[in-house]
Amino acid sequence: MSKDSDVAALAGELRAIAEALAVAELRETDVVEATRLATEVRRLVDGPPRERWYSAGESPHTSPAARRAYLEQSPIRGQLNPVAPPIALETVTRTDGTKAVLGRVNMGLRFEGPPRGVHGGWIAALFDEVCGAAQALAGGSGVTAILKVRYRHISPLHEELRFEGWVAERRGRRIVAKATCHAGDTLTAQAQAVLVDVDFREVDQQMLGRRSPEVGEG
Repeated sequence: MSKDSDVAALAGELRAIAEALAVAELRETDVVEATRLATEVRRLVDGPPRERWYSAGESPHTSPAARRAYLEQSPIRGQLNPVAPPIALETVTRTDGTKAVLGRVNMGLRFEGPPRGVHGGWIAALFDEVCGAAQALAGGSGVTAILKVRYRHISPLHEELRFEGWVAERRGRRIVAKATCHAGDTLTAQAQAVLVDVDFREVDQQMLGRRSPEVGEG
């Protein structure tokens, strides 16, 4: 396997551990041993920072290398990011012939909010990712300015959630995207996002300027 495949496998194990911690009633002796092993794992993964997707000053929608790095590092769909559920996205053609982004994800107990349901904050985060991906269908490369979510039904855990996002309109630098979330035939939530094209090189420099001198680059 490649190094990235190995890292993805490690991230998958960390997701499984996080899910187990949200579910299992652990014995004290096991907790002590698991903590010792986790400390050793943390030591092993303490290496130089991975290059971020924007390091070359590119947009994930225009540079294949930046897009690949963005997809790997995303906290929502990144296979190399243990925080990510992760959701799998693809471009599909709707019945009216227009393009849309389709995402499928299965959320475990570590994402629970209401009883047996996904926390609404995670539903919003998933919508943000889906709408952000949908903007590329209209040539957009920007960030979310407004995100409105209407919750119609609790989104169940341990079931496939199906997200679909599409571009409703484009007005200059602004793109309006809409999206839905279904569990089976049940519409659980709807969203509308306004996204604004930005220069990610400029954003990077602005954010670097917010750092205190002692923080540095690393």
